[in-house]
Amino acid sequence: MKFTAKQEAAQCVLAGSATHIMLFGGSRSGKTFLLVRNVVMRALKAPKSRHAILRFRFNHVKASIVADTFPKVMELCFPGVRWDLNKTEWFAELPNGS
Repeated sequence: MKFTAKQEAAQCVLAGSATHIMLFGGSRSGKTFLLVRNVVMRALKAPKSRHAILRFRFNHVKASIVADTFPKVMELCFPGVRWDLNKTEWFAELPNGS
């Protein structure tokens, strides 16, 4: 997978020392994809860690993150990593317990 120039710039900011980050861009520009990818990378580096991906409304998380972005991120960026989705408690578990 290849990032656009703006996604590369955003990735540099995300990998930096900033505590608070806000990404700007139009719809379908890859902001959520990049942020979810970074959360998964952090979770894979820290066994048994917990991470949250939130939206203003819970049904928006289910529709956009759970049903679309998270599976795409796992398929494209982490194809060998298996993950389990618990739709009762609404969490995903990675092989390292995160």
